[in-house]
Amino acid sequence: MNKENILDKENKSISKVLVVTMDEEGMQYGVDVANTLRDNNINTEMFLEDKKLKAKFKYADKLNIPYIIVIGEEEIQNKKVTLKSMITGEQKMLSLEEAIKEIG
Repeated sequence: MNKENILDKENKSISKVLVVTMDEEGMQYGVDVANTLRDNNINTEMFLEDKKLKAKFKYADKLNIPYIIVIGEEEIQNKKVTLKSMITGEQKMLSLEEAIKEIG
């Protein structure tokens, strides 16, 4: 993609959001969230490897993915997501609809 100039020099990924889950139990909710984002025309990648949260953030930072959606037990129970901006560092728990508007 870089050779074809599909990606600009700054970005190493076409994804705008990286969805990460805290554990295996959150995987299905994470898949549902990722699919909803994609249905809303937001390029989304899901981190499937079993690694620490810091490694997942580092991966997003390395690829210049601007947002991470974190899904843990609290998010699943409340049917929400935690949206973290990799640019500002701001992090907040939102409904998926609110996160979609924020990502825009």
